[in-house]
Amino acid sequence: MPKTKTVTSTTTLEELKIKLASIKLNIRAGIEKNTNAHKKTKVQIAQLLTKNNQPITNN
Repeated sequence: MPKTKTVTSTTTLEELKIKLASIKLNIRAGIEKNTNAHKKTKVQIAQLLTKNNQPITNN
């Protein structure tokens, strides 16, 4: 039997949204450079939404 690695996410959707918002604010404030650091968080949000089949809501 092949072994499969399962990755469980312990962060919730709300935590990821807060993290993304804080990264965006830091970029606008000049604290953080505008790099692709926020893209990883966006990918995590998308994966969590597709995993749970939740509708995308903009808050």
